[in-house]
Amino acid sequence: MNRLKTFFKNLSLLQKLLVMFLTVTITPLLFITIFFYDRTEQRLLELTYENMSSSNQQINSNVNAQLDSLRQISSLIYTDEALQVYLTQTYTTDYSYVEAYRYIDGLLYSMLTANNNLASINLYVYNKTLPEDGLFLKHITPENLPIQYLTQLLQTYGNNIFSDVIPDKSGKNVIYLGRILNFNNQNQHYGMLTIGLYEELLYRLIEKEEQNKSVYLLNENNQIISASDKSLLNLPFSDAIGPDLSSNQKVVTINGHPNLLVYNTMQHGWKTVSLTPIDEIMRSSRKTAMQIVVIASFSLGLSLLMIVVIAKYFSHRLRKLNRQALRVEQGNFIILADDFSKDEIGQLGTAFNKMSARLKELIDTLYVKEIAKRDAELYALQSQINPHFLYNTLSGISSLAIQNSDMEVSKIVNHLARFYQTSLNMGHQYITLDKELALTKHYLAIQHMRFDDGFIEHWEIDQSLSSHETLKLLVQPFVENAINHAMVDDHTCLNITIRVYQSIQVAGAPALFLEIEDDGCGMPSDQVATLLSKESKAGYGIKNVHERVQLAYGPHYGVTIHSQVGSGTKIMIMLPLQPRS
Repeated sequence: MNRLKTFFKNLSLLQKLLVMFLTVTITPLLFITIFFYDRTEQRLLELTYENMSSSNQQINSNVNAQLDSLRQISSLIYTDEALQVYLTQTYTTDYSYVEAYRYIDGLLYSMLTANNNLASINLYVYNKTLPEDGLFLKHITPENLPIQYLTQLLQTYGNNIFSDVIPDKSGKNVIYLGRILNFNNQNQHYGMLTIGLYEELLYRLIEKEEQNKSVYLLNENNQIISASDKSLLNLPFSDAIGPDLSSNQKVVTINGHPNLLVYNTMQHGWKTVSLTPIDEIMRSSRKTAMQIVVIASFSLGLSLLMIVVIAKYFSHRLRKLNRQALRVEQGNFIILADDFSKDEIGQLGTAFNKMSARLKELIDTLYVKEIAKRDAELYALQSQINPHFLYNTLSGISSLAIQNSDMEVSKIVNHLARFYQTSLNMGHQYITLDKELALTKHYLAIQHMRFDDGFIEHWEIDQSLSSHETLKLLVQPFVENAINHAMVDDHTCLNITIRVYQSIQVAGAPALFLEIEDDGCGMPSDQVATLLSKESKAGYGIKNVHERVQLAYGPHYGVTIHSQVGSGTKIMIMLPLQPRS
């Protein structure tokens, strides 16, 4: 034993895996092959018994459903008192039975329509004063109702009975349910009822179960009433096929070949009989045994292949860890996909992911601190301007201009004062939308004094959004850009449209949209592409707005520019919809 342990310890990993797979897979597989081959035929017979019995029960259930439907129709007609009156009363004139025809035809037509599988419904009466209608109503005569079937009906005392398979005028095989129509005392009868059901309908119920076996439907007298071979219809099963039905499960010999016979009986005495050749069952057994032998033959090769696959699997996981370490070294902190393994390599991968996430978190924290530092520096620069001093100085200049009767200068200074009062906003970065638009209007008023009628502004504002907050100085830089760069010449009036509306962004969240559109000279596509890029040195105000929006709200928001030479420019600023806090 010690030598065996020493030998196993000295084997390489590949050799150990080989020994393990040979022990775990080949030996049990050979044992299972021998045992399975010995038991498979017996088990197949048992399974075939069960499947045939289950199949027969399913056929019985389907056939019973069809026959119960016929019995329900029979009961409805049998208990219809109005129909009894029409069939038994005496008619004295040629047209006195028209109402009877109308009722009978309407009743039976509705039943045929509701049950389209029926071949026919016929009423046979003794009442000679009620003529035949050529459809449903007939007199009881040997031509209309065979004496043998009439005798059988009279012996039922009002119960339902089924006929043999009878071809109708079109040559189709029909099975009839019949019963006599009694008065209430049941001692006298006034007619007969037959309801026809196509044999083909019954065969369709058993046809789908005829896979590698033969199925027969028998009546209570063991006569075949439905089968694939129509020449066997109405023949006794023992005469047509051979074996008797002394046992519902047994092996019988038919034409020198062993067959497995199984039959199930319905409540009213009908039977479903299935015959499966034993050779067909054993063919599957031999095929299965051969498959197992083939599997056993290739098991050794499969084991060797598994060893190679497992070795490559572990090697691949280790190489993946190594590649990820190189990416982290280059600053790429993408987390490895979790392989949900709890072994040592899986634990190592989990630990590596945690380390990468922690490194990324530390770097992101430093980045956020750097941004905060930048904002603080900007805020410090803005705070150097005393808004009260600036506003008071501009108000003083306006008063001095009024004293000197220079109203134009006073207007410009007033608008400029209001512009700075709103834009400085006491050092706050956010203002309401109505203040942002008021700031833009002050700027436009100043520019009108410079350019006279060189441009016209148009406002399309959703007033319900005026109380929502936004970053300050978003619209004015683009209006200024349109006035300074979009004018075609001094003789053409520039139209500037400013829109504010609410819409839904791609992620499904509501968004606030600010649009500045002009019909000026426009820009080529290459110039548009560079305006928002980090490397661009032109359009500082535009790029500044875009960066401020993304820093404040995230990368899903920002500025979009659409422009075409000669057609104008459209600026779209997308912001989150935020009510005033």
